[in-house]
Amino acid sequence: MNVRVGERFKPGPSFKKLQYIYLLIGLTLVLVFPLCLISILIMLSPLTLGLEVLTTVVFILTIVFLLILIPSIIWINLYYQCLSYTFTESEIIVEKGVWWKQKSIVPYNRITNVDIRQGPVSRVLGLWELRVQTAGYHVATGGGYGVAEAVLQGIKNVEEVRSFILDMVRSLRPVAVEAGVETAPQVGVDQQILAELRRIREILEGR
Repeated sequence: MNVRVGERFKPGPSFKKLQYIYLLIGLTLVLVFPLCLISILIMLSPLTLGLEVLTTVVFILTIVFLLILIPSIIWINLYYQCLSYTFTESEIIVEKGVWWKQKSIVPYNRITNVDIRQGPVSRVLGLWELRVQTAGYHVATGGGYGVAEAVLQGIKNVEEVRSFILDMVRSLRPVAVEAGVETAPQVGVDQQILAELRRIREILEGR
């Protein structure tokens, strides 16, 4: 995806494939492993009804597998449709959520760090996760800072996106933050001091 100011874009199409892989891995661990364990126990059992019991177990697990698989596939597609990112001239907007909509807005002048992460499955698909962090804008549960305010998933050209964000951060004056409370930058302080000095000089010259 190309980064353009004001344009709304989505993760790469491979992002859905990544979610499908995670889903299959999870279902395999939850259903297939117990099935193999039950099969081994039935085979070692002296009961003659082992085959019938195994068939029943396989049937039940297959139904459970489908009941989890089909809704999950639908949810993944809906989640992908609801997930979008927008880079404006002053902030990053992340929109997501199927049932509960969530909209995260992070101004560039609050950003302190941009991390990129990639898991083993994501590496195969060439996808990255980009996490935008701010100082004092969101406090972690343990009282620390550095919690990601915005997470951009399924990024292909991660270096281009990261460079774009950092360039926007450098182009804007940062907001001072202390103890979790933001403080707006002082504007025109030098001009005010200069005006005061001029007034003092005029008073002294008038005397």
